[in-house]
Amino acid sequence: MTLTIRRSLICFLCSLLLGCSAAAQEPTPIPGARTVLPIFQPIVEQLQHQTPIPVVLPTNIPTEALMPNSTGKPQAYIKVPITPEGKFQQVFAHIIEAQQNRYEISLDATSTCRGQDSCSFGLLSGQLLHQGDPSIQAEYAFEQSPDFRPTERSPEAMRTVALARGITGYFVPFICGANCDTSKVIWEQNGYRYKVGIRYASKKTVVGVANSAIQNEP
Repeated sequence: MTLTIRRSLICFLCSLLLGCSAAAQEPTPIPGARTVLPIFQPIVEQLQHQTPIPVVLPTNIPTEALMPNSTGKPQAYIKVPITPEGKFQQVFAHIIEAQQNRYEISLDATSTCRGQDSCSFGLLSGQLLHQGDPSIQAEYAFEQSPDFRPTERSPEAMRTVALARGITGYFVPFICGANCDTSKVIWEQNGYRYKVGIRYASKKTVVGVANSAIQNEP
């Protein structure tokens, strides 16, 4: 064996050993999310201890705080501090529940909000599917009943939507009573049902949040 070949072989073996060592030192990825935004970092460890459901986390969080009022001029839809550009000054994630079969995270505009209507603008949830659970369409069919008359509703209609990675989801537009609900995208994956919701959001906006969560999966 020539000296050049020996050196090449030694370099190849060293690269394998170094590569294995580096791989062994990499942190274990969080189930359901490759990238964890800073707003989720304080709650992820607790979530993973409290629920076995793989937690999916979006990388796209809309922070628009304005909606048109009856005069057509934008106004804040929750009474929290906002920037001159009409965005939430800060965003916080809080665990609303984390159980064996379900978790829910609220997206809040204050550090002490924890899902209250006066300061929360979004939600993320996942649940284990059981045989006999109603379909997504059946769960929200009441909103399409002629007898259901909210004070306001989105101009967009409920419908299936094409999501990232070939997944089909279901879009549920917002409705308003005393407060405006979230527009939601719900999808099923690997025996789980996931939901993302943003208050007063368009289909385009909430589909973007859902797609960022799906694309963020390992």
